[in-house]
Amino acid sequence: MAIIQEGTVLAGIRGKIGKVVIYPGKSKVCARSTPAKPRKKAVRTVKQQAQSNKMKVLSSFLNAVNPFLQVGFKQKVKDQDLSANNAAKSVNMKHAIKGEFPEQEINWDTILVAHGDLIKPENVVVKVSKNTFNFTWDEDKTGQASPNDRTMILLYNKEYQHFFANYSGARRDELKDTLCLDSSPIRTKGRTYEVFIVFKDIMSDEVSKSVYCGSFENQF
Repeated sequence: MAIIQEGTVLAGIRGKIGKVVIYPGKSKVCARSTPAKPRKKAVRTVKQQAQSNKMKVLSSFLNAVNPFLQVGFKQKVKDQDLSANNAAKSVNMKHAIKGEFPEQEINWDTILVAHGDLIKPENVVVKVSKNTFNFTWDEDKTGQASPNDRTMILLYNKEYQHFFANYSGARRDELKDTLCLDSSPIRTKGRTYEVFIVFKDIMSDEVSKSVYCGSFENQF
């Protein structure tokens, strides 16, 4: 608000001039600007909406398994000003979502929960029985992998957005591992889990890229 001095050109004017309103006050003449019209919200393109929805779909999963990402992406962000969670999102935004907006969903075959240069597990087979997930894999044929690398295993249930994990399991050269669900069978029976396995060097914390093993129902 501005006060107009008596005797000036505007002192005898009342009303609106352009964006200025002149009106009488108590023993003075005042002026104020009219409020600006609210800007119309820009209409987002389908491409922009699709990109935003990709992040929403991706974040729902990655945020739920964030403790696992802290290990799986630890070395990838070692010399970067970036969190493991954000690194996982950056990597997976490129290839881990399938479908057209608004029917986008996670592509389990391509999403990564660990990202590194160790040789990954090959020909992994998973069998489920009595609240237990049993894993086998092929022996390394490259001669470049350490037999002492350890497994990391992730089981994720989408319905309840919870997971089970083992961060230091069997050695690579054992060719098998087992993950027993530590919850009551009543809580886990019949639930479906997306299953991943990774190899990790326990001395350096280097990892392989994760391998998606498939979707399995916990049976008894």
